[in-house]
Amino acid sequence: MPKRFEFSAEFEHPVERVHALLTDETYWRSRIPPESRGTVEVVGAVDGDGRPLVTVTMIETVDADSFPSLVRTVVRGEMRMQRVDSWSPVGDGRASGRVEGTSTGIPVVIDGVYELRPHRGGAVLDVRGSVTVKVPLIGGRIEVLARQMVGQMVARDRDAARHRLAEGD
Repeated sequence: MPKRFEFSAEFEHPVERVHALLTDETYWRSRIPPESRGTVEVVGAVDGDGRPLVTVTMIETVDADSFPSLVRTVVRGEMRMQRVDSWSPVGDGRASGRVEGTSTGIPVVIDGVYELRPHRGGAVLDVRGSVTVKVPLIGGRIEVLARQMVGQMVARDRDAARHRLAEGD
């Protein structure tokens, strides 16, 4: 059964600045450590309704030995994780988006939505969605771990964005 998640990240900067950063290729490339086996691609396009859309695709290949023992019982060798963030433009002081994640080795699906909105003179990013892992017997326990990983991802994104935004002040 999918595990639902809800996380928020607050920023001292306005929605427009946070959105500009979250759709900036230079920012995302700076997030990939040189020693990692990760890639990032940022593409501007138009959605089915003719609205501009920015898609950020991140792929990272990691050795399974870096995961908790529960995950290592299912995955041997390398695991390729893909995260795709899609953002609509800012309109009426808000922006929305989607986050999708998949991996090889374990059939994990992360499906969520972003809402970037004004909050206390700055902005807040709300992230809501679900994690589904289709592995008999232990899938539910891995879903709990994956949900925790999504929370950690949101916290890392928040911290990196705050740091970069503060540099621009």
